[in-house]
Parts: sequence; structure tokens; C-alpha cells
Amino acid sequence: MKLTESKIKQIILEEMQNIQEEEKQARLGTVRTSSSQRAKGLRQGAADVSKQQGIDPKEYGIMQQMEEVLQDLSNLTDIKTGKVSTMLSMVYKKLVAYRDELKEKAKK
Repeated sequence: MKLTESKIKQIILEEMQNIQEEEKQARLGTVRTSSSQRAKGLRQGAADVSKQQGIDPKEYGIMQQMEEVLQDLSNLTDIKTGKVSTMLSMVYKKLVAYRDELKEKAKK
């Protein structure tokens, strides 16, 4: 296959779009969810709990504690901005990076 200048430009453009999409997914606060979507997701999550494997009661407790803290913070302040947003973004990025690392190791 002969690489033309236009083909190279197209490849570069596609890769740049892929990178931008990955960066968007890795940034906290880029997803919007309505209260009805959230309620539906919680109901579905509750139904799926019995099907989940490998999560012990202590891990469920940790997840619940995190959810409670986030709900309290959202009632006390705007978690989309300021100090809370900064802290959440740092934690989120580290957790996403670690999750992705574990997924890569699992593929091998």
C-alpha cells in the first residue's frame, strides 16, 4: 500500500481524535447524568449486585463510604469546582490509570 500525503493526514487526524476521546473519558466531570438516569442506574446496579463476583463485604462498604462522602460534599458545596473538584480529579486520574494498568496486565 502506497502512503500518500492525504492518507497520512487522515491517519494522523484519526489518531488525534482517538487521543482526544481518551483524554475526555479520563477527565472527571465530562459525563452528565440526569436524576432519572442516575435513579435508573442505581436500580440496575442494585439488581446486578447479586451477580457480581470477587467483591467482598468490606469492598462494598468502601464503595458505600465513598458514595456517602460525595453526597455529603455535594450538599455542602459545589463539587464541580474548587478544592473538592481538584482533589477528586487527582484521585480519579490515579484510579483510572491504575485500573487501565491492571486491565493491560490481565490481557497478557
